[in-house]
Amino acid sequence: MHGCDGCTACCKVMKIRELNKPANTWCQHCKIGEGCGIYDSRPESCRVYECVWLQSQRGGKPMPLELRPDTSRVVIGVANQGDDLVLYVSPDRPDAWKRGGMGKFVAEMQAKGFAVAVKCGEKLQQL
Repeated sequence: MHGCDGCTACCKVMKIRELNKPANTWCQHCKIGEGCGIYDSRPESCRVYECVWLQSQRGGKPMPLELRPDTSRVVIGVANQGDDLVLYVSPDRPDAWKRGGMGKFVAEMQAKGFAVAVKCGEKLQQL
């Protein structure tokens, strides 16, 4: 088991160039809710990617479970050396970033001065 502990949300919403996998489709190697079927030989982009939730679990202030991507349906990424947040949401859940704790998190990050964008399908919307 690796740090994602069964979360496979990024395996759907993220594009994986090495596998010619478009965004918002399940990776052919994903075992949904379990992990990667080719974990030991997964592409480099998968090896280096860590969502903000996963990164937070190693620090002193871990994000709550309700913000975990497979629970919130939002994969939180960063851009511009961590100065901006990008919320990756599936077109079948376009408003997931507005719900519950995620909505509160987005408002808090904006109040702290972070630029926040939502990537849903091919559309990137600045909030």
